[in-house]
Amino acid sequence: MALLPYVDESKASEKTREILGNTPRKMNVARMMANASDAVFHNFSRLGNSLLTKGKLNAKLREIAILRTAKVSSSVYEWTQHVPIARAVGVSEAQIAAMDNWEPAACFDEIERLVLRFTDEIARNVKGRHETLRALEKHLGAGEIVELIMSIGFWGMVARVLETTEVDLEDFAGKMNLLEGRSKS
Repeated sequence: MALLPYVDESKASEKTREILGNTPRKMNVARMMANASDAVFHNFSRLGNSLLTKGKLNAKLREIAILRTAKVSSSVYEWTQHVPIARAVGVSEAQIAAMDNWEPAACFDEIERLVLRFTDEIARNVKGRHETLRALEKHLGAGEIVELIMSIGFWGMVARVLETTEVDLEDFAGKMNLLEGRSKS
C-alpha cells in the first residue's frame, strides 16, 4: 500500500480530473502525482506527454534510456509500465533482458550502447562525460541529446516519487501500451 494517499478526485480541480480521465485506466502514478498543486501536476503531465509523443528523439532510444533509468533507480513500477512501450517501439526481448547488464550484451548497436552509457552516467552521477556526449553528437542532433537528458531526468524523478511513496502496481500493470488514451495537450 502506498505510503501517501492517492489524490481524492472528488476534491481535485476539473482540469486535474480531466487529466486523470485521459490517463489510461487512472494509473496510480498519475493519482499520486496529482497530489501536487494543479500547476505542478498539469505541467508535469504536459512534459511527460510531450517527451513521449512529440519529441525529436527516436522513441526506441528514449525507451532504452527509460528502461535503463528504471533499472538504475530500482523502480519496479516504472520498469513494468515501460516494457510494453519499449516493445511497441522496437526494443527487442533480448535488449529488455539485457538491461541489467548491458555492457557485454551483443544485442545493442553503437548508438544504443552510447545511450545506455550516457544514461548510466547521468542517472548515477548527474553529469554525462564529455567523451560520451561527443560520441553521441556523431549520431544525434543537439535537440535529440537535450531530449535524451530530459527523458533520463524526468523518468528518474518519477522513479524517485514512485519508490519513495511506494506507489502500488495496478492489476493491469505492464499489460497495456501507456501511449493509448494519452492526452495530446
